[in-house]
Amino acid sequence: MIRAVIFDFDGIIADSEEAHFAGLRETLAREGIYIDHQEYNDRYIALSDKDCFKEAFGASLSSEKLSELIQYKSRILKLSLQKVKLFQGIPEWIKKYSKEISLGICSGALREEITEALTAHDLLERFSVIVSAEDVQQGKPSPEGYLLALQELGKLQGNKPQLLASECLAIEDSIAGVQAAKSAGLLCAAITNSFPKEKLKNANFIFTSISELSLDKL
Repeated sequence: MIRAVIFDFDGIIADSEEAHFAGLRETLAREGIYIDHQEYNDRYIALSDKDCFKEAFGASLSSEKLSELIQYKSRILKLSLQKVKLFQGIPEWIKKYSKEISLGICSGALREEITEALTAHDLLERFSVIVSAEDVQQGKPSPEGYLLALQELGKLQGNKPQLLASECLAIEDSIAGVQAAKSAGLLCAAITNSFPKEKLKNANFIFTSISELSLDKL
């Protein structure tokens, strides 16, 4: 029985990967580093901003420079996210199941980016827990974010039995995201918004759209 669902954000709720790619590409280009879509998908797509820049610059990146890069990309992205759309079927799915079970988010995005987008679509109150880039030391594929989200959702169960990882479903779109969820002991449903089915084969379930995912049939 599924008692809680934890969503990834970019690529699952918000159709924002193109905006993230453009923001990262522009930020790196200012520093003389140039990436294309293929490299973004191969190296950066599931990473937080912090991990993206560490991946690009290596160990020589100072904390001051890292903060500067994150702030620059965030300014670019803020303009784009005001126009970003949600994936088809997402609002309806969230509104339906938030009445039945606890919903959370585990994302490498910044908290402000997540809350602004959800607020714009009147969905913020549907989520009991949000774990963002600021909340973890290690981003995906580390399970740290999912373990924290599971812990926080567990605190909200009241007099109900302890929430087990096996009773929690993660919804992901990336290879690293699937790995993070499975490493945390969660079931994982992958949506092929960013990667083809064969790349997401380690997920427990694979769908082409959130509309195909019925918790009653899992």
